[in-house]
Amino acid sequence: MLNLAGEVIGVNTATAPEAQSIGFALPSNRVRRDLYQVRELGKIAYPFLGIEYRIVTEKIQAEENLQVDYGALVEDVVLRSPAVKAGIKKGDILLEFDGKKITSQDSLGKIIQQYDETSAKPVYNPGDTVTVKVLRGSQELILNAVLDERKDNI
Repeated sequence: MLNLAGEVIGVNTATAPEAQSIGFALPSNRVRRDLYQVRELGKIAYPFLGIEYRIVTEKIQAEENLQVDYGALVEDVVLRSPAVKAGIKKGDILLEFDGKKITSQDSLGKIIQQYDETSAKPVYNPGDTVTVKVLRGSQELILNAVLDERKDNI
């Protein structure tokens, strides 16, 4: 997919002819990141922490009677995941991931999937050690987690 200046802005992936030929595409930046990984690692590898979460907003703060109005409220932790190994538990609130505040604008998923715009090199890769600031009850904890590779069956 090209823009009017002839620059690649996406890669078409599918069309739905029964829906007036609506097309779907991957953004070119995402494709650049994947191509970088294939070139460097021989495969596409996404980092994985191993939690299910809800982004904390003012509404969720009020509903759940939480102390903060930002972060990622841990709903579940995947067995044998980096989160379990780091000591993250259901009910914890992840406030920061590697020094970056988790908000509705900068969700945990968005932070983990970051990449350098110029080189398309991922910021976080499987095997990287990150620090996670966690609120457990009224106590703030700093935990270290070694990211794993996301598997399709998780």
